[in-house]
Amino acid sequence: MESGAGPRYAAASTDSGQAPEPHRPSLGGPWLIALVVIPLLIAAIGYFALDRTRSANGPTGALPKLAPSSTSAAPKFSLAPLSIIRNGNDITLNGDFPDATAKAALMKALNGSLAPGANIVDQIRINPTVNALDFSNAGPIFRDSASIPDFSLTVNADTITLAGTAASPDQKATVEQEAAHTWSNLNVVGKLVVNGPVPPPAPPAAPASGACADLQSAINAVTGGPITFGNDGFSLTPADNQILTQVADRLKACPNAHATINGYTDNSGTEGISIPLSNQRAQTVADFLVAHGVVAAQLVVKGLGSVNPVAPNDTVEGRAKNRRVEIIVS
Repeated sequence: MESGAGPRYAAASTDSGQAPEPHRPSLGGPWLIALVVIPLLIAAIGYFALDRTRSANGPTGALPKLAPSSTSAAPKFSLAPLSIIRNGNDITLNGDFPDATAKAALMKALNGSLAPGANIVDQIRINPTVNALDFSNAGPIFRDSASIPDFSLTVNADTITLAGTAASPDQKATVEQEAAHTWSNLNVVGKLVVNGPVPPPAPPAAPASGACADLQSAINAVTGGPITFGNDGFSLTPADNQILTQVADRLKACPNAHATINGYTDNSGTEGISIPLSNQRAQTVADFLVAHGVVAAQLVVKGLGSVNPVAPNDTVEGRAKNRRVEIIVS
């Protein structure tokens, strides 16, 4: 050892002469933390990606396809009830229309199919709150069913029902197909039958013993008094139609009876106006009775103007009573 020099360390040697083994440091805390945190971080990233996929595609993968809604295929309708019933030459209309225009479409369609002597019994009411079937294009239906003596068309909600006795399968198919085409957005139910026997009109009910002898009382009981009319009018109301139908039945049951139909007015007009107007009122009643089977020779029509008032003409109520038709049996 030299003087003043620090200690020197000689390189270590081994008996075998191999190089010394390098130093291996032990695992510390940071490594342990990394081993735990990194897998958790990877798992979190994967879960987040999966969650976003679910949010986009839905809980079971791809977004479901919506089936077409069965209720959107056709709108639902709730139409006002209506019946059109033919009985021989009589066609009875019963139901509601929202306005006169809608009713006029029906009348136009019917008028093109009416046979001579046909009579329409109009019991249509105007109700602005309802929806009614559109008859603008219904003319062919009524023309092709004109020879069906018991044809009927009824409306209930969204269903149209056709019934009656067709003369042939072709007529049945034609009428039903035309209705289905005209009202393709509604349910058309065809109940027409072919070649079934048409029941003959029911004979008038046999009059009770002595009924013809007291026919005036029987008619008075039905009418409840004279048939009255609006100011300057000569049209019959649905209620008048029902009353006069019963009067016709009683006159038909007594073919030897005769009836005078006397028409009257109030005194608000001149005789030049009152006489023709009173005659129109009497003739309207007589025409209805004839259309319902009364022999015209049984009836005598008279227009008497403002004579023989049954109430004072100086009140509204009195004048309304004097605008009347009386049926006098002889």
